[in-house]
Amino acid sequence: MIRFLIYLLLVGMVLYFLSAWGKRQALEQGGPKPEGLPKPSRKFGSKRNPRETWVQVYETDSLDEGRVLQARLEEEELECVLYEQGKKDIHGNPLKGIGIAVPKSGAGHAQRVISRMPV
Repeated sequence: MIRFLIYLLLVGMVLYFLSAWGKRQALEQGGPKPEGLPKPSRKFGSKRNPRETWVQVYETDSLDEGRVLQARLEEEELECVLYEQGKKDIHGNPLKGIGIAVPKSGAGHAQRVISRMPV
């Protein structure tokens, strides 16, 4: 009886590892990604520096364009902030409207992502 349980446990482990290996191979070959999986949290990642400087990497008139760009940057796992600029600058000129800012350490990567996006 003990021998049967050990064999059953071994077969279960082999099936589990084959299943996990098959999913990983499918993802590496560009197969469809499972939609039910949640986005990994930052719980175990490095902690963000609260004193880090943020830089604006994009400016637009359209809120929809800003949201599309924000979603694209978040897919690349870049932190970003979408904000509405003030009404007028120092000289009284109206501002464009919507800006996107990222931490200074991720500005280069964000600019590369933005430059690859179709207009």
